[in-house]
Amino acid sequence: MAETAITTVLAKVAELVAWEAAVLLEVGDDVRLLRDKLEWLHTFIRDADRRRRLRDDEFVAVWVRQTRDVAFEAEDALDDFLHRAGRRRRHRGPAPPLPGTGARCSGWRWSWRRWRPRCAGLQVALRHDLSARVRQIRKRLDEISANRAAYHIEHAASPAWAASSATTLAAWDDLEEYTVGFGKYSDMLREQLLDVDTVPGRALVSIVGESSIGKTTLARKVYQSPEVRNHFAIRTWTVLPPNSRPADVLRDIHRQATSQLRRSPSNGQSAEDGGCDAKGGKDISNSLFRNMTGRRYLVVVDGSIAVADWNSLRASLPDEGNGSRVVLVTDAAGLEVVGYAGGPTYDPIELTRLSPENTYELFRRRVFGLRGDCPGRYKSRYYQDVFRITRGLPLSVVVLAGVLRSKELPAEWDQVMAQLLAAKDQPQHCKSGSGGARRIMSLAFDDLPHHLKSCFLYFAAMPESAPVDAARLVRLWVAEGFVRPRRGSTMEEVGQGYLKELISRCMVQLVDKDEFGTVTAVVVHDRLHAFAQEEAQEACFVESHDSTDVLAPATVRRLAVQNTTDRHVHLGNALPKLRTIVCDFASGGAAKPSVCIHSTDLGFLHASKFLRVIDIHGLELKKLPDELGSMIHIRYLGLQCGQLERLPSTISKLVNLQSLILKGRSGGVLGVTAAFWTIPTLRHVVAPFALPRCLGDLYSLQTLHGVQPRGWDTRAVAGNPLGRATNLRSLELSGLTAANAGALVTALESLDLLVHLVLQGESLPPAVFTVASLRRLQSLRLVGAMEEEDDADGADEVAVRYIRPNLTRLSMWGTMVGQGFVDMLGELPSLAELTLMWGAYEGERLEFGDGAFRSLQKLRLGLPDLEEWAVSAGSMAALARLTLLRCAKMEMLPEALGGMKELEEVVLYSMPKMVGRIKEDGGLDHHKIKHVPVIQTIW
Repeated sequence: MAETAITTVLAKVAELVAWEAAVLLEVGDDVRLLRDKLEWLHTFIRDADRRRRLRDDEFVAVWVRQTRDVAFEAEDALDDFLHRAGRRRRHRGPAPPLPGTGARCSGWRWSWRRWRPRCAGLQVALRHDLSARVRQIRKRLDEISANRAAYHIEHAASPAWAASSATTLAAWDDLEEYTVGFGKYSDMLREQLLDVDTVPGRALVSIVGESSIGKTTLARKVYQSPEVRNHFAIRTWTVLPPNSRPADVLRDIHRQATSQLRRSPSNGQSAEDGGCDAKGGKDISNSLFRNMTGRRYLVVVDGSIAVADWNSLRASLPDEGNGSRVVLVTDAAGLEVVGYAGGPTYDPIELTRLSPENTYELFRRRVFGLRGDCPGRYKSRYYQDVFRITRGLPLSVVVLAGVLRSKELPAEWDQVMAQLLAAKDQPQHCKSGSGGARRIMSLAFDDLPHHLKSCFLYFAAMPESAPVDAARLVRLWVAEGFVRPRRGSTMEEVGQGYLKELISRCMVQLVDKDEFGTVTAVVVHDRLHAFAQEEAQEACFVESHDSTDVLAPATVRRLAVQNTTDRHVHLGNALPKLRTIVCDFASGGAAKPSVCIHSTDLGFLHASKFLRVIDIHGLELKKLPDELGSMIHIRYLGLQCGQLERLPSTISKLVNLQSLILKGRSGGVLGVTAAFWTIPTLRHVVAPFALPRCLGDLYSLQTLHGVQPRGWDTRAVAGNPLGRATNLRSLELSGLTAANAGALVTALESLDLLVHLVLQGESLPPAVFTVASLRRLQSLRLVGAMEEEDDADGADEVAVRYIRPNLTRLSMWGTMVGQGFVDMLGELPSLAELTLMWGAYEGERLEFGDGAFRSLQKLRLGLPDLEEWAVSAGSMAALARLTLLRCAKMEMLPEALGGMKELEEVVLYSMPKMVGRIKEDGGLDHHKIKHVPVIQTIW
């Protein structure tokens, strides 16, 4: 797609034009003329791209391709200039960041002034070369423009409704997955899952239908219903990626099952007991079988599974006649396994398309919400049009609704409907499907603003059907240059806005968000994903591969590799034009990661001097090549590898680096040079590093996770160790000792913008609750003993109400606080989620006083020594979920639970005595929770 290529080059040209005049002397005019030419082409190319997608004019397709190639050539020329200038600067003094990296302007302008007198001759040569290349590119653009006229390629202005893309969109977070027209299917599925008396053995339940018909939506609704959650002790949901390995399927089921059975006392996260992941030699199948034995389970497999893989799964799941179920969500071709079920099998639940009435009902809810509707005088007109266009296919209905949510009614609606109805009978030839579904997806894509087109196409580099971490995605967008700066907002906040707009337009599905309204995970429907991959391939935006040998052309600019089957992937050929490499490989667990790329195989990246993004998950990698430091364009470096032993010292030469994300590593601290902490463009660092005594001028730094303050000894540190990183939003520190306390408190006093804080160590200062600067703090997690103060439990309860007005989520482990401290916590006005785990509270009796925890919605208690828990009648009035873990000495549940009308779920882990007290027949505590819809007992 030429439009995205031109958008990228225009952004880069704008950065260069804004650069200091002396740097671009004698080149600035050429660059500005190139920008003007590209801007004119940009106005024509959007319509041409749309016509190219319709396959209605081969001349248009050639013109679009040639324009795109010249735009790529322009990007290469500009990047080559920046690369050569940067490399020569590096040998002659400090290397300032390139434009567009988010660093403060004053620093790099000062560096340029120092560099300029020493390199005047080199500047002339570089400018000469760039000027010649730009003039040649402009000449080619003139020739292409002349060809457009010679072959009578006319420009058709975009329809008026497309110009409204910048209008305020409808809410992004009200798009519930309505199962309109699925009532009878929901009843059939629920009956088959809960039918223990008739079919007590482990039974296979299957849901089938064409792609986009709503199979997953139906299954998810029933899976999350209170009846099903109450009925099964363990529930797992596994999405099968293409060509998945049987071991990976079992491992995912085992991980989910284990997370519901065990909790790690050390950190509160799900413990992956066992299996080959934790111990290396234990068979995952046997471990899964043991965990499931004695428990009624529900296993959902979403995707087509081979008969051999099904046999492997079946052998790993016990059949004890307790009503366990396996649900297969697939198309008709995937039903082959039914003949090999090896036990009771229900008739498949086959979904059909929606009726006209249900089609409009789904459309209405997606556009106007649960209770809104189209004005009566237009309703009958659109009632028929929506069905004629979508033919009752739920995905088509949802995407069409996403387009019309932001359009004016009736004028723009009529234009959209007319365009789709006129094209309804045109033949389509594409890999991702034909007919109305693709027309609607194409129209929705055409309707996206320029900047959102690139963001959406980036999903082509992500694995199919798998949830995508939103924070990672936004950081990648920022590194790619897709996100435009906006006054008063960080680039990440703007990127979140982009993601929410894609959700509002129904191009992306919301998977999860946090209490603060931040999107945390999203997914793209597999049919939209196929559309994105096809469009990205056509436009040379992303080249995607899922095989062992990646034979990417030398001209590839973005390379995505998803491989879940092979133990080794060869990436050996040089890729001189490469800007981005994104890889997701099979994960073999913490102790034995997948053998995907050996360290020597990364040598091919040395030829990719324009690399901006390296994001590779699932490596067996012990070191990175030293040549990494020569790739000065790198903005994002993300690696998930369990065996990384060291980083090259040249990493400090990545003067444009924004994000360094190192995850999955087991072991101690990684060494990094002190110069790394002076890279001014750093925005996110997630890595097991030791912090120096003081950071450099990191005013762009927002995230600092996984680090240890080994250099923060109070006797050695003078001043504030984070005094020049005052824009931090998220900080996670481990390895804290009493010697770090003074430096830590000083650092916290300067972090006015901090919203997330994790402290872990042998000694934690109670000042974390009293430092006045942390008024914006929303999430706090403490793991370790809290130091005592002369003040009662470390803080004055009245003061804390005002000092922590935004604290919403609090987790405490091993803090050993007393009742007075808990009383203080009860006064926090915004606290919605509280976790008190092993050693967090010191005492045998815990009391929640009258009126305490008024905003609390989720409470998790894991206190093995707790004998009595007293709750006053006016406490926790908003509580919705209560989880008790291994509180073995607790005598009874509080009487006040019976009056909590908002309570929706009670979960008891490893509390057999309490399970007996809540039984419906004769349980002494049953009356206290009989009104709760979901009650789960797991041991």
